[in-house]
Amino acid sequence: MRIDPEQPTIVLKVEIFGETGSRTVDMALDTGSTYVMIPWHIAESLGYDPAVSRKRVNLTTASTVEVVPLITVRAIRTLGSRVNDVEAVCHDLPPDSRVEGLLGLSFLKHFDIELLLKQKELRLRDP
Repeated sequence: MRIDPEQPTIVLKVEIFGETGSRTVDMALDTGSTYVMIPWHIAESLGYDPAVSRKRVNLTTASTVEVVPLITVRAIRTLGSRVNDVEAVCHDLPPDSRVEGLLGLSFLKHFDIELLLKQKELRLRDP
């Protein structure tokens, strides 16, 4: 994928799969996030019900720590790579955010990541 190293955020088109199909959303590449983060409305539109999830985790934001639902999504695909059964937290980013979610380590840990800033490239490789 071609990236713009002048931008503060690397934004990817990410397809999330659920019980009722799939949705493509803009996500920020976030190697500091333990989990993929998806907004509530996306989770619900895919047939998930975060409100009834028994799994909860602490999410540290810029201003507070919140307890949020943890769900397992059927699959996530980006840059030609797909991972099944990915844990994701459900939380809405601020409305003025450039992205709808975060692509965190619960997806990224399945790959070796090449970030070649001088070549303006990002690649996921199976280890």
